[in-house]
Amino acid sequence: MIGFFDWGLSVQLDHIETFLDIIESRNFNRTADRLNITQSTVSSRIKSLEGAVGSELFHRGRAGAEPTAAGRRFEAYARAMLSTWSQARHDVRAFNRFEGTLRVAAQVGMTRSVLPGWVEALCQALPKASIHVESDYSNQMVTDLSMGNLDIAVLYAPRYLPEIAYEHLMVEEYVMVSTFARTMSEVDPDSYIRPGYTVVLEKTHSELIPSLAISRLSMGSESLAEAMLRRTGGSCYMRNDDARRFTAECPSFLVDGAPKLYQPVHTAMLARRKHEPIIRKGLRALQLAVMSLET
Repeated sequence: MIGFFDWGLSVQLDHIETFLDIIESRNFNRTADRLNITQSTVSSRIKSLEGAVGSELFHRGRAGAEPTAAGRRFEAYARAMLSTWSQARHDVRAFNRFEGTLRVAAQVGMTRSVLPGWVEALCQALPKASIHVESDYSNQMVTDLSMGNLDIAVLYAPRYLPEIAYEHLMVEEYVMVSTFARTMSEVDPDSYIRPGYTVVLEKTHSELIPSLAISRLSMGSESLAEAMLRRTGGSCYMRNDDARRFTAECPSFLVDGAPKLYQPVHTAMLARRKHEPIIRKGLRALQLAVMSLET
């Protein structure tokens, strides 16, 4: 990655922001309009950036600007540089106001289960700390952890890297819910939503219910599957607590005879930081939130 001191810091950030805007706009003139600068300034920044990285970043033509292979590769680093700078500014500004900062994230889909209780427990355990909370997907959370942009993550799919430490947290239970069927024999494949929420659930589902493994509709979002049931009816798998809430709110049933599906859940953090007091307090708050779900 290019060091921040190859140019003046503010200049380099302008270069990176301009590069990323062109990635989105695919046009130097359009980026100039969006950033309220001249087209010559855009060209100068990109030329300077290309000189620094030693490679052409865009193919220019009448149709616009398309990133080269080097440009596509540099994009991830550019986004990481802006993210790191943003976090650095936040942490330094918070230094005099708060006693420490903690950035946590949980798997998308946990915003109604683990995450609210965890945030509440964190606020109680760390009353003088700055806390940032996100929901994301496993792969991105692991990347953010490895780059130092995240402190603790709760995720489904570990990606084993030397610097990341994982701990088993719990196992989530999924059950089948239907607005029509009371038993498995009554489940209509045409209105069935296959659970593509995680690789583990999808694989287990195919093994246990091969007759529904080729149903035409699959969804990678639990909240979207629930929304479709509310809108059009049908059958799908839901997290146990969500299923019981849904059946209490809508005319629907827990499908008798449907096998339960299980999803392991893990915590992840940088191995070198796992014994830091703020990390241990964050993990303890998470454990308390999980215990409250089980009671």
